Amino acid sequence: MGCGCIGPSSKDKYAIENIVSSKYASAKKELISIYPLTDYVKKVFHLINKIRKNPQDFISVIEQAEKYIKEINGRKIFEDNGLKVSLNEGKTMFKDCAEYLKTLKPMDELNFCDDIVLECPKEENKIKDKNIFKEKVLEKKDKFGILAYFKDSIYIPEISVLLMMVDDAVQSPRKKRETLLNPNFKFIGISSSDYDSNKSNENKKEDNKEKNKEDENNKEKDNNNENNEIKNDDTNNKNNKYKAFCAYFTLK
Repeated sequence: MGCGCIGPSSKDKYAIENIVSSKYASAKKELISIYPLTDYVKKVFHLINKIRKNPQDFISVIEQAEKYIKEINGRKIFEDNGLKVSLNEGKTMFKDCAEYLKTLKPMDELNFCDDIVLECPKEENKIKDKNIFKEKVLEKKDKFGILAYFKDSIYIPEISVLLMMVDDAVQSPRKKRETLLNPNFKFIGISSSDYDSNKSNENKKEDNKEKNKEDENNKEKDNNNENNEIKNDDTNNKNNKYKAFCAYFTLK
């Protein structure tokens, strides 16, 4: 099953999604699940496995992505495709990731495992509730041997995978990266809340008629210390309306 990615556009062939898609669109490992497979789940599953299979091929993606790092009001920000994500060390951690990938040997792809999938809630208040995620983990952790788990909140799969690999968190940096690229793990479970990008874009257009450009550009996400999670930055997001999103990752 392919990941449904598109090739590089003439407009910006160095956009993250185009770099990643052009390198990893030829995914061949079939993905079968009893759970609904969103585009996000399909893409991140195949991208993670392609990186595991050829870690050093992803180095150029990391290096090209440094151009999206900016400093705004004293804060390091990764800005691309309408997203602003707060970073901790910024370019230093991107270079750290590139060096780390140089040390890795190709490893086996992960197999998708329904037993360890934690279903994502759909309601915004539940998506933001950390306790719901913890409860879901506890329900399956011992029974199915879950050894690692985390939550992510970046709805663009290519950027999500990129920033999980860089993993520039304040506390426990590199944790997601080293988990996803651990050759000892054999199985992964991934779920995501529905995110209708077309509907979201339509909503944004309507909102923009009533907001100025400064409001439009204030969509920002921060690294959370717990489980290296990325969450919404409510300080800069009060005037923005967009559908909350989360993805759950589990490995064994």
